[in-house]
Amino acid sequence: MPLLKKTLETNIKAAFKIGSAAGTEEKVAELIATAIHTYVSAADVNTTVTGAVVTGLPAVVGVPISGTATGVGKGTLS
Repeated sequence: MPLLKKTLETNIKAAFKIGSAAGTEEKVAELIATAIHTYVSAADVNTTVTGAVVTGLPAVVGVPISGTATGVGKGTLS
């Protein structure tokens, strides 16, 4: 899914509010880290994949079978 900046802003504001109520910098840091991790992990990662066409079919005499292929892949952030 696309990254939603407004959601990240909302979660950071909530982190400061909750952290202030808890009175600890550690809680603020934890909640901001969680907000950023959630934001980045929600990203779609799209990539173009290029490769060679390989066939198991016999070639017509004198005509090689070869080519290229393209496609779209979806990955994950790690």
